[in-house]
Amino acid sequence: MMPRSQLDAEIGDLHARIATLHAHRANLASVLLSQPHLGARLQTPKQSTPTSDAAKRAVELQSKRNLENVYRACAGVTACKVQDPDPNAINNGNILGISIDVAIGGKFIETYHVMLNWKVHDEKKVLRIHKHTIPPCIPLQQLANKWLPQTGKDVDVDPEQDLVRFGKLLRKELVSWHMRVKSVEELRKEVGLPRRSTRQQEEIEFEHTGKVLNAFVSDDEASSDMEEPLADDDTAQIFDIESDGAARQITITWSDRRTAVLGVTKDGRVEKAVCRARDGSRDQTLSRKAIGPLRGLVRRLNA
Repeated sequence: MMPRSQLDAEIGDLHARIATLHAHRANLASVLLSQPHLGARLQTPKQSTPTSDAAKRAVELQSKRNLENVYRACAGVTACKVQDPDPNAINNGNILGISIDVAIGGKFIETYHVMLNWKVHDEKKVLRIHKHTIPPCIPLQQLANKWLPQTGKDVDVDPEQDLVRFGKLLRKELVSWHMRVKSVEELRKEVGLPRRSTRQQEEIEFEHTGKVLNAFVSDDEASSDMEEPLADDDTAQIFDIESDGAARQITITWSDRRTAVLGVTKDGRVEKAVCRARDGSRDQTLSRKAIGPLRGLVRRLNA
């Protein structure tokens, strides 16, 4: 009789095979329903049958899905109408939704949403942010104040708003942020550090908030730290790479207690660097090496 572990393994293989076949069937169905002349052939004047009606509905749904995918892949910013379920919502619950898709390396990373309501003044709609899912490190309110202003110099006249420019610049901020976060993850991977998500990093920063600084630890703790052996400059390795929530400031720590604080631009380039040796003195040479794109930063520092 076959042992139970082997039976479980074979059952697991069968389930995996079934899932693969289902995905393959769905892919083939999408390709078939996306044929350009299939809809016209189904519209031929013949007797309508339940099968032909179901085929027409499937073609229509696939066509709408293809159009949506094209907009998401090419535009990145799409608008839609949203209904607020709150019975007391303003404007009868009619909300304008903006969906922003972030794709990096040919893959969709995340989708963000901004809900806008409006007020009517002199037969003109003035948009304002209702709800959103934008991370707090993105300057959403600054963009809204510039491109969706509520009041101008003249209180009685509503200023001009540019929703298209607002959506484009907001998406640019989101893509730049994801690119910087990805660059920091690649730096950690390059030096052999475990991957750390943005949420985990924010939790770690919150946990460290309010802790006693090294200068105020007890003499016993200070003496125990000093007893740790220091690595030579030639054998020192990068001990940790941390960044803030916006990935605009990166802190690098070596095993010999050297540190580097880097200021990063929105396009992922190190524009400022302050590197300290183990004795606290400024390391000008290492600071100059750090200037440049994030890609290749570890290679420049180790050169």
